[in-house]
Parts: sequence; structure tokens; C-alpha cells
Amino acid sequence: MKTITPHITTHFKRHSTTYLDALAVFCAAVLIFLFAQTALNKVLYHQVFSIQMGKQPLPSWSKPILVYALPVAEWTTVFLLCFPKTRVWGLLIATVLMFSYTVYAYLAYIEIYGKVVCACGKVFQDMGWQEHFYFNAKHTFVALVGFYFAYKSKTLKSKQKRE
Repeated sequence: MKTITPHITTHFKRHSTTYLDALAVFCAAVLIFLFAQTALNKVLYHQVFSIQMGKQPLPSWSKPILVYALPVAEWTTVFLLCFPKTRVWGLLIATVLMFSYTVYAYLAYIEIYGKVVCACGKVFQDMGWQEHFYFNAKHTFVALVGFYFAYKSKTLKSKQKRE
């Protein structure tokens, strides 16, 4: 009696980069949706975002820089996530941004700074810091997993080209 296992194994080996790419694209799409919304909100309501950033417990010299740097970083990440050749970099940057936002949300949740206003935009408007932390943690995981899939696919493709 023949088993189907060898056929499945052969199929997955042959098409593994396709599956990895599809999973990376899914993760990228989730992050594109998130970063595009938050970045657009920061641009459209820039004055509100600037006021909210002014209330953050950050060094005063960093606030004017972050008011412009954060939307630029988020739009850059969206752009990088859109294209297969730059997706690995986009997912890496998304992971770093989401990890930073998660740490900040956790510190706000445990009230290390006291009561802090969220400057993230309308996506998080109705969330408390606890929900915000868990939301960010989940999206950090999505970014990290997406990075892994995209990186693994890229290394498998380069390995296949050498063979």
C-alpha cells in the first residue's frame, strides 16, 4: 500500500517559496492597512498629532523630530511592504516600529509616566492602554512572522539559483 506522504513532501519542497511568499504577503497586507491608516491620520490631522506628541513623556528635543519622522517612517514602511524586492526590509522596519510602539504602550499601560494621551490616531482612539498594548503585541508578532517568511523565501530562492 502506497502512502501519500512522499507526494505531499515533494509538493511542499517544490512549492515552499510560493507558500512562504503568500504568507509574507498576507502579513504585509495586514501591516500596510495598519500603517497606512495611522500615517494618514497623522498627516491629515497633523496639528492634533503635534499637540498630542507635545504631551508625551519624551525628551523635549525629540518631539519636533518625531512629529515628522513617524509619519515618514510609516509611509516608507508601507511603500517597502508593497514590493516583493523590498518586502523583507519593510517587514524588518515594521517589526522594529511595532516593537517600539508595543514597549511604549506597555509603559503607558503600567502608568510608568502617569496618565498619557495616545498620539496614534483614530485607530486607537477608543482603546485603553491595555488593549493598545495587546493590539501592538499581536501586530509585532505578525511583522516578525512576516519577516521570517519573507527572509526564508528569499534565502531558499537564492539557494535554488545556486543549484
